[in-house]
Amino acid sequence: MLPITMRFFTILFATIILFSNDVFAEFKEISKKEFLDSNLKALEKRFDQIDTNKDQKIDAKENEAWRQKVIKARKERAAAIQKQQAEIRKKVDTNKDGKISKEEIEIYKKNQKN
Repeated sequence: MLPITMRFFTILFATIILFSNDVFAEFKEISKKEFLDSNLKALEKRFDQIDTNKDQKIDAKENEAWRQKVIKARKERAAAIQKQQAEIRKKVDTNKDGKISKEEIEIYKKNQKN
């Protein structure tokens, strides 16, 4: 159980770093303490979200519930993206042949600028 939990928090930590709100901001110098302090706050918040019974421990049931919640959210997001892509394909494929040509893409781009 410990290796799974450690792997979970390692992935979580990497995800927080990669997808933080400041990812597109200009990078400034940061000390090790500042880095750890800011990420520790995010990890503590995530821990509190997972620890639903608030006993300051994550048990197997809580871990599995969180995992299922994350999987569900990812599936919902993937479905939303697929829906958006299908809508765009319909808009771009003006001759409705099921294929998108370079000309159709250029027309779509031109229409988006207007």
